[in-house]
Amino acid sequence: AYTIRPIEPQDNQAVMEITLKILTDFGCVGPGYASSDPELRCMYETYREAEGEYFVVVENATGRVLGGAGYSRLKGTTPEESVCELQKLYFLPELRGKGLGKQLLTLCIERAAEAGFRQMYLESIPVMETAIALYTRLGFKQLDKPMGNTGHTACSIYMVRELPVPVMA
Repeated sequence: AYTIRPIEPQDNQAVMEITLKILTDFGCVGPGYASSDPELRCMYETYREAEGEYFVVVENATGRVLGGAGYSRLKGTTPEESVCELQKLYFLPELRGKGLGKQLLTLCIERAAEAGFRQMYLESIPVMETAIALYTRLGFKQLDKPMGNTGHTACSIYMVRELPVPVMA
């Protein structure tokens, strides 16, 4: 019923609207939150140029984008540090509880590892309990302080996990 695929140019508006809706629903709008990130208006272009990828979840019957997530090098880190950040994992309410969050996060973990990253970092807020529980189930551990320089100063949950070393054929 759903397809996970790389973001395309025509997905920019939907991804921005989903991100802003979810952040608004959780009271996370303004400076220090992802709602202020300049790339929100041009996600396809941002990830096309970045060391990372962004994926969307599309409802097969309608073609409607219902959520997404991606990863990119953690701002404020060097290539040698090999740390990426899980970015903008947001789902509309009708998509939640179907196992797609786990599927999408697993895809991001695998692809980031294949791209050579050794750690995946993320930031969140306490009210996003369901997401934090998913991150914990998938091996993320809480940190006492932030890594890198995301600009998301309003976030108070910092998590990281080691990424698997890809097996070469």
